[in-house]
Amino acid sequence: YFASVLDGFVVFVFIALIVFAIRRGIFRPKQLTSFLHGPWDGFIILGLIFLVIFTLAFVEGFQYAVSQEWTPIGAFLGPLLASAGPQVALAGYRVSWWLHMFTVLGFLIYLPRSKHLHLLATPFNVFFSNYQPKGALPMLENIEEREDYGVSKVEQFTWKQLLDGYACTECGRCNTVCPAMNTGKPLYPKEIILGVKEELFERSDEILSDNTIFSKLGLVKLKTDETETEHQPMIGGTISKEALWSCTSCMACMEICPVAIEHVPKIIDMRRSLVMEESEFPQEVTSLFNNIERNGNPWEISNDTRAEWAAELAVPLMGENPDADVLYWVGCMGSFDLRNKKVSTAVAKILQAAKVNFAILGPEETCTGDPARRIGNEYLWQTQAQQNIETLNNYGFNLAGQENGHASHNGHSTDTTKHRTIITACPHCFNTIKNEYPQLGGNYDVVHHTVFIEQLMSKGEITLPEGFDKRKLTYHDPCYIGRYNDVYDEPRRVLTVLNNNVTEMRRNRNKSFCCGGGGGRAWMEEKVGKRVNQTRVNEALETNAEVLAASCPFCITMFEDGVKGIEAEEKLKIEDISEIIASAIEK
Repeated sequence: YFASVLDGFVVFVFIALIVFAIRRGIFRPKQLTSFLHGPWDGFIILGLIFLVIFTLAFVEGFQYAVSQEWTPIGAFLGPLLASAGPQVALAGYRVSWWLHMFTVLGFLIYLPRSKHLHLLATPFNVFFSNYQPKGALPMLENIEEREDYGVSKVEQFTWKQLLDGYACTECGRCNTVCPAMNTGKPLYPKEIILGVKEELFERSDEILSDNTIFSKLGLVKLKTDETETEHQPMIGGTISKEALWSCTSCMACMEICPVAIEHVPKIIDMRRSLVMEESEFPQEVTSLFNNIERNGNPWEISNDTRAEWAAELAVPLMGENPDADVLYWVGCMGSFDLRNKKVSTAVAKILQAAKVNFAILGPEETCTGDPARRIGNEYLWQTQAQQNIETLNNYGFNLAGQENGHASHNGHSTDTTKHRTIITACPHCFNTIKNEYPQLGGNYDVVHHTVFIEQLMSKGEITLPEGFDKRKLTYHDPCYIGRYNDVYDEPRRVLTVLNNNVTEMRRNRNKSFCCGGGGGRAWMEEKVGKRVNQTRVNEALETNAEVLAASCPFCITMFEDGVKGIEAEEKLKIEDISEIIASAIEK
């Protein structure tokens, strides 16, 4: 029975080798190509696997010729090989056996320096996958006392980040979904991971020579003046700076990776080194950093004007209504950007129609620091986060400290049994407050506005006319509530109540294509290749939709620019889901 199963597997492997050899050699997909090494490693591995099963087949054939020991392959080859005589068959058996063993052992020696190392590394890489919220970047601890910020040398990566390189199968799926790569930018996510691995191999002796155990065992070359060589820097050498700045942090690469590799945190770690150690970053984000630090928002606008958009709506501030059940976190785009003020107004009208007891922070709200953190300015993010956490805690929103009730300092009686929620229309604010502020002790119940609206509808607190919107709609999944936080169904449920003509773009849900504004890219010039936002707008136009519905202020801004760039303003309107809902309520 075992022999039949083994030989069936051998035949299966042989057929697979033919298929994959044709695929690699003739119909080679573009994503299999690597700039760091040629295709020979893959062909060597295919050759070694072929030798393993080829020599095994002849071992069985000669064994049958000598001893009549039955196996399916042996019974097929044995009679042919036996015709040479018993002595030749015995010699053939011994030669085949030794060739088989040498091939297997040689394969084991070659494997650690080959792409096939993923067979050993992948189970461990998947087992040790990040169990923290996937939308949260790792925090730099003790930032005031550190001597290094981020990663400029390969040994500064964590052991898990280095294990990612060993686990990479080089399938290139990450390249096929990357919005930067797909629009002609110099970012290839696979090359980032392979670059880290190649850098580790290149500098392995230098790194391990400081370890006395490896040195005494003679496993590494000792560093001497003669043997020490100058290595090119990892950033700007093996990994280009242009590639790092092209990332939109959309996490499509991580979503599609079959072996749980984390590309984005590595890119941000290297950005941190460039920003905080080298003061090297795109010139256009200088004003962003300065404005967030000085004004609490990305523009040269006083934070005192943050609540002006709500003046005509009589929306109370938290200082005026400290017992509000819901805090509407408006965000910088919703407070200052002319286009997104309309979204803020729509959300406020929906909350008022549902008679929700809510308030906004107004001038007490400041930028969450998300763009600074994604660009690499971790220090500025922590400064902003600590300020916001203090404000939210003062109003009793913190879950961890059992402060999620009415604020005790406001002169009102405290009801700590009453749950309090933060809602926001900005996925970036949502992800930062929900998933990253806990790193600094800020634990809050945060809900995206589309989810909150869906909850209001399910409770009957707002009633919408079914089929109110007759236009053909398509919905774009923002990266920071989609892939980052798995919010896919609620926005669609809200839309389908109002409109029975909602269609999907070819890339949707967890395979959605980024708008191009994440990772701080909204504040940088797009100088190379096609524009990401225009690429996504064209995908929306393919559906013949009249309205592209979104639920992110960055997406709305990027798409507004996109339709203008391709002169499609008359064909496609960009609207937030809340604007569609507010229109239905007003009718």
